[in-house]
Amino acid sequence: MGLPRSQYVQEGEEGVYHCYSRCVRRAFLFGFDAFTRRDFSHRKAWLVDRLRYLASIFAIEVCAYAVMITHYHSVLRTRPDLAALWSDLEVATRWLTLFPRHRDPKGVPLPPTEKEIRALTNLPDRIALLRKRLCSLSWFMGRMNEFIARAANKEDQVKGRFWESRFKCQALLDEAAIAACMAYVDLNPIRAGVAETPEDSDFTSIQERIRAWGKEMAKTDSHPRGMTVPAMHSGSIETCTPLPKQAGHVPQANLDSFSVLTRPQEAWLCPIQSEPGRRGILEMTTAEYIDLVDRSGRMMRPGKRGAIDPELEPILLRIGAKPDAWLDTVSRFGPKFRLAAGLASSLRSFAERLGRRWFQGAATARIAFGPTRPQLA
Repeated sequence: MGLPRSQYVQEGEEGVYHCYSRCVRRAFLFGFDAFTRRDFSHRKAWLVDRLRYLASIFAIEVCAYAVMITHYHSVLRTRPDLAALWSDLEVATRWLTLFPRHRDPKGVPLPPTEKEIRALTNLPDRIALLRKRLCSLSWFMGRMNEFIARAANKEDQVKGRFWESRFKCQALLDEAAIAACMAYVDLNPIRAGVAETPEDSDFTSIQERIRAWGKEMAKTDSHPRGMTVPAMHSGSIETCTPLPKQAGHVPQANLDSFSVLTRPQEAWLCPIQSEPGRRGILEMTTAEYIDLVDRSGRMMRPGKRGAIDPELEPILLRIGAKPDAWLDTVSRFGPKFRLAAGLASSLRSFAERLGRRWFQGAATARIAFGPTRPQLA
């Protein structure tokens, strides 16, 4: 069922979305190209760096990501409520940081001048438009994919399309869908057979979360029962270094919206659980989410697929996922749903809001997700 993205990605409304893009031309534009005998794996770092940079500019949070050989996934949450808190000065600074007007002789962007910022703040209609763009999913993904395409084409000394089409997008309507989609994204390398465990899954958000969690646990020396800090193998690729503040300082609106470039490297992702000054994406702890992904990934490996681990059932029931369908859900989340994913009741409400009778995935939702959360005695 075709539907213009503008109808289900509502500008100015908070939402969580699964976005993904695939390369065109040959298959290994993010890995080893057997045709040219060149290795393009370094481009994966471009994607992670660009995600981190754009998250520092836009009122959009990165909840999960995975960079594969031919495509990448991201789970993004739009936060127009944060953009509404920004002053006109901050909106102008962020926009001129994203689109610098001057560069040095080497092509490095120069910070916007105070005169340029003040001139832009004197245009209230323009500021209002830019405030909307800075929390727009389309603008975020456009600046993401255009940057990577230009850099790759420049390196290849070619012109033309780098991505096969505009980015694909699924609306995630409730916590059950968000948790399942995040696990699906984080488990991409394991499902593809290029990694055996989440901590070995390079260029994924789960690897970053595990390392950050391990550092925090090492500081406090207090590990939750049943959890251990995953071993870091010498072959693992370290997370990318933070981008330089090449385009000037971004003013701080409040604790929840301060630039990720001023945070510790491991803190740029949207937190799993809410913490002081920052709203989380799921109602579970970071340790629970890591455990959920880790156990799911181990059962997904060849020869290991079978009954769901009974220790996962309480977490899955709490978020509204059915344990007996969990592995199938996180293995084939993308193809199972089309425009939106969530509980059957969420899909019905979503369809009604858009004037539709139903959406593809309703039957899958009934199998994958439960109608309600279990009531505590």
